[in-house]
Amino acid sequence: MVSEVKDISIIVAGIIAVLGFLATATEYFRRGRQERAQHFLELRRRFLETPEFKILLNKLQTNDPTIAQDNIQERRNLVGFLEEVALLYEAKLLTRQVAHYMFGYYVRLVAQSKHFWVGLDPESSYWTVFWRFAKELEVAN
Repeated sequence: MVSEVKDISIIVAGIIAVLGFLATATEYFRRGRQERAQHFLELRRRFLETPEFKILLNKLQTNDPTIAQDNIQERRNLVGFLEEVALLYEAKLLTRQVAHYMFGYYVRLVAQSKHFWVGLDPESSYWTVFWRFAKELEVAN
């Protein structure tokens, strides 16, 4: 009788432990998704609300040659921002679909614009992350 009670209590404790683990794992994954979504929304807001980015993006869309005369630091900042997106993608904080859908068009515009890169060295090792991301998105296209 004592042995049976002991066995039943071990089984019940095991079931409770498994249920606790599953609840914790579910919460962990839910919170991870929530944090990724929050991070994405902040990133997107920053991208669309930065006045300098708006100007550069408008010029990129029309292939405006005057972009070559825009502030070089602002152009660097735009590429740096797109590299942040690439790093988030590589860290699996953004899915390939989200990175491609929300930022791929702009990555392609920057990568293909000769005017944008005037005064910048596109071959520089500092832009490795950007070019790897551009190539990755090109393959996904």
